[in-house]
Amino acid sequence: MDTVSYVLLALTALMSATFVSLSKGQVTLKSLVFKAISSFLFTLLGLYAGFLNGLSHGSLLFVIGLIASCFGDVILALPEWPVLDEKKNSLIVFGGFFFATAHTAYYIGMIVIFGWSWWTLPAAVVFAAIFYFFNKIVVKIDYGKLTPGIFSYAFFVSLVLCQGLYAIAARAFDTYSILIAVGFFLFYISDVVLMQIYFGEKESTTKAYKYNLSFYYAAQILLATSLYFI
Repeated sequence: MDTVSYVLLALTALMSATFVSLSKGQVTLKSLVFKAISSFLFTLLGLYAGFLNGLSHGSLLFVIGLIASCFGDVILALPEWPVLDEKKNSLIVFGGFFFATAHTAYYIGMIVIFGWSWWTLPAAVVFAAIFYFFNKIVVKIDYGKLTPGIFSYAFFVSLVLCQGLYAIAARAFDTYSILIAVGFFLFYISDVVLMQIYFGEKESTTKAYKYNLSFYYAAQILLATSLYFI
C-alpha cells in the first residue's frame, strides 16, 4: 500500500464512521448524501487497490461487487422515505438485486482466486437457516409475500460467507484470506440486522440502523482493502 492508499483508507473509514454516528435513519436528503459518499469511497478504495495490483480477473470481480453494492446502498435507503412508502417492497427487491449481483461477483471472484470446496454448500444451508429463523422466531419478523425471496437471499449471502471462510484454509491464514473472511462475516451479520430494519417494529429500528451500518461499512472497507493483498 502506498501513501495514497493509506489516505484513501483513512478518509473512507472516517466518512463511514461519521455517517454511522450521525445517522438516525435514512429519511433525509442529508442522510442519503452521506451514505452515497461513504459507499462511493469504499468503491474507490477497492478500485484503486485493484489498479495498483494490475486488476486481475479476481480483483476485477471484487471491484464490480463494490460498485453494485454502492448502487444497492442508495436504492435501499429510499424505502424509508414516507413519500415512497407504497413502493417499499419493490425498492427492497430492486436493491436486493444489486446486492445479489455484488455477492455473485464476490463469489465468482473468490473461486477464481483460490478455488472452491463442496463443504461450503451444506455450511451455507446452516447459516441461511440461522439467518432466517433468528429473525422470524427471536425477533418475531413476518416476511409476508417476500418469504421465498428472503430465504433465497439468506442462502446466497451464506454461500458467499462460507466461500470467504474457506479462504482461510485455502490460503493458510494470509492477510487477504483473513480480511475477506472477517469482511464477509460482518456482511452476514449486517444483513441479519437489515431484516429488522425493513420488517421489524419501528421502535427498534434506531439501534438496528447503527448496528447494521457499522457492520456493513466495516465489511466493505475490509473487502476493498483485501485487494491490496490479493
